[in-house]
Amino acid sequence: MESNRVVIVGKPNVGKSTLFNKISGKRKSIVHNLPGVTRDVIEEEAEWKNKRFIVVDTGGIVPEEKDWFLQKIREKVIKELDRAGVILFMVDGREGITSTDEEISKLLQRYREKVILVVNKIDRDPDYKVLSEYYRLGFEPLIPISAQHGKGVAELLDIITGRIGTEKSEEKEYIKMSFVGRPNTGKSSLINALLKEERVIVSPEAGTTRDAVDIPFNWKDKDFILVDTAGIRRPSRVEYGVEFFAVGRAIDSIEKSDIICLVIDCTEGVTKQDKRLAGLIERRKKGLIIVVNKKDLCNGSYEELTKYIRKELFFVEYAPIVYVSALKGENVENILTSAVEVYNDFTKKLKTSAVNNAIRKILREKKPPMYKNKEVKVFFAFQKAVKPPTFVLITNYREGWKQNYLKFFERKFREYTKILNSPLKFIIEERRS
Repeated sequence: MESNRVVIVGKPNVGKSTLFNKISGKRKSIVHNLPGVTRDVIEEEAEWKNKRFIVVDTGGIVPEEKDWFLQKIREKVIKELDRAGVILFMVDGREGITSTDEEISKLLQRYREKVILVVNKIDRDPDYKVLSEYYRLGFEPLIPISAQHGKGVAELLDIITGRIGTEKSEEKEYIKMSFVGRPNTGKSSLINALLKEERVIVSPEAGTTRDAVDIPFNWKDKDFILVDTAGIRRPSRVEYGVEFFAVGRAIDSIEKSDIICLVIDCTEGVTKQDKRLAGLIERRKKGLIIVVNKKDLCNGSYEELTKYIRKELFFVEYAPIVYVSALKGENVENILTSAVEVYNDFTKKLKTSAVNNAIRKILREKKPPMYKNKEVKVFFAFQKAVKPPTFVLITNYREGWKQNYLKFFERKFREYTKILNSPLKFIIEERRS
């Protein structure tokens, strides 16, 4: 059991994801009036009155005779109940107690000391005679709320934080790593193989993953957050609805991650959509690992494949390539080894003297082309930021830095600074008098 883990459970469409978003302060779970939108377990750190805790959104629980997907969701929720420090059992205050609510209440009886009964969709002042009906589910306290409007949520948070630990948890440095790619390339299977458990639902059906699922994970004393995302198809093929929002969450996870694992299906090679995704990641200057899945089904040697991939994705030549089989669990830890190397470069800080020494060596080797018959100079340079390593060059002619020379300059800069596995960003500024 984790005392600071707050798990929200209930039948579909009672407002679990709305409450999750309200407590976490982020629109992370997809909210839609279609039942069963949330499938995987989604968690986020939240804070209330200087206490940090983990809030967990789960899929809706339904009677056992339903379909395979719903059974998988149910199994995952039951696992979360054992880990929870606090359980929020949500019911719909507009429709009264249903047979599904009663079944869930039976499931929760063994955890009754952890349970807070949350009656949602109480938008006006509650009728306590009506609310008293819910006490027959067998749980106290009972808190009426409106998750959509925030009514009663503060009172609920006061009760939650009264039950969790007194200490504000220590902040950790996480390597946040998202797995992105086209549908059915094996992103969820890879995460399950890394975790050595079925943490996210896997099926042959495209579009199984909907939310971007964050999973904290420790490997060799390094803290990771692994993010499973929905498969990203070409925009013209994505209809407005659940998939539209799922793809939006996937792109948002790219923005917020340090490292992106672009998962490519070895049996299909590098597709146009893979190139589009690699370009999107490169433009955002994120750390990148090219993960080639289904290596056991690849044709040709790894040397030939690597040459082919480098040719197709020439614009991200700094990205390491890892060949894996998610199904067999082969080589998957090589992803984490590469992630640590990429992150070290992604966060590397250089002394100003080291930056200028590297630039002097490059200019001695090859100067920028003349601009308007005048020499292009670098007066001074310094590192401005990390994630990615960002360098400012003070020059006399900004327009003199042509794209071809910048490519040469970046390649040599990597060589002299040993930043080999991360994107680099150069800001060329003209010296003003």
